[in-house]
Order: sequence, then C-alpha cells, then structure tokens
Amino acid sequence: MTTLVRRRPLTVDRTTPPPPAKFAVLIDGSALFLASSNRGADGRRLNYHALGELLIEQVPGLQAPEGSAAGDFIWTMWTSADPSNAGQTKFLEFAEQRLRWQVRASYPSQSFMIEPDTLFGLGADSAKASRLLRFDAAIAFAMGRLAESHRLIIVSDSFALRDPIERINDAWGEKNGKCVLAFFAQACDPRWRGNLSTEVGPQFIDLDQHQVELFGLEGTKEVRRTGNQPGQPVF
Repeated sequence: MTTLVRRRPLTVDRTTPPPPAKFAVLIDGSALFLASSNRGADGRRLNYHALGELLIEQVPGLQAPEGSAAGDFIWTMWTSADPSNAGQTKFLEFAEQRLRWQVRASYPSQSFMIEPDTLFGLGADSAKASRLLRFDAAIAFAMGRLAESHRLIIVSDSFALRDPIERINDAWGEKNGKCVLAFFAQACDPRWRGNLSTEVGPQFIDLDQHQVELFGLEGTKEVRRTGNQPGQPVF
C-alpha cells in the first residue's frame, strides 16, 4: 500500500523590506542669520557649507542633496528677503544654486509675528525686531507632513516648536529616530534648557561648540560643496 505524503507548499517571503532612511533638514534662515551674525570673530560670517557638513557628521545617515533620490534628503530654508536688496538676493541664489537648498523666501512685512511698530520702542531696535521674523508655523506644518516618513533636523531657536517636536518623537521617534534640534545654545529661548533632556525631547546639537568649523577660524577643515537636489518637496 502506497502512503501519500502531503508536501507543504513552498512559502515565499513577501515581507516588504523597510524603506530607506529619509531625512528632512528644516532651517529658520532668519533666526540663524541673526544668531550667527553676533558670533563670528573679526566679523567672520557663518560658513553655510560647513553647517551642512557639521549636520551630516552629527546625524548618522543624513546626506547632502547631491545624488540623493527625490525626497529622501530634503533641505529647506525659510527666510525673509527684500528683492530690491542685492545682498539678500545674492545670498538666496547661493543657497539655491550652490547649497542646493529649497528656499522659501517672503517679504519682511509678511514675516513678522507681530508688527514691531505696534510695540512701544521696539521698531527702532533692529536686533529685537529681527527676532520677530518667525517661520514657526510653516516649519511646524512641514514637520507634520514629513514626520511619518522622515527623521527631522530642525535648525531654529524657537521654543514654539517644542510641542510639535515632542509629539513627533512620541509617535514616530522609535521608527525614524528622534528629532534633532540644532542651534547656538546661548541664543536659544532659555525655556529649552528644561526640555532637552526629557524622554520626548529632541537630540540637541549646540552650534556654539563648533565655532571653529562654522566661522572659518584657525584649524578649520576643508568643506566640500554639495550637488543638485532633484525632486520637489511635499510642503
């Protein structure tokens, strides 16, 4: 008598491999310019190429826009600029053409959180008025659009972004890695000090500790230029 042996059907592993790591660097350009202008020795300006290299060194997996797949490595900067200002226009061209960052520029009059003329004595102080140039809402919106698929690196001093950062870390931090906050510690809102070491707080990169690289002081290493960034952002 022949015994039939049932064979198990071959199984094919159809598990979808995890998607490649994606990153988004979201930069408040006006806040960064204001803070950096008070830090360069002998009038030295912030080296934006060096800033990009520093973030890449500090955040494993982050890449420059050069040669990356569309949307995998997003670098976007929000800033205030007057088209009639030749210096500002030249900087925006540098950011787009040399750094290959996506630039979101708006008129100064449309960038104030509060119109400084309505505050007694504030309009005459350009440094204090510049602090009112905020892009928190636009950055927070971009964070919400990208949080599920990208690890976020935020270059801003704004304490208003604390709640979005903590919510994103709580929901997607284990999957994508915690949000990174990068800025000059001494220029940050003092309230950040009690929120950087919490479980859902951001990983913090203190730019004050990297002034040699960022401002071209003695010992600065050579900084490579980035390449083109293909694709369009989703915000």
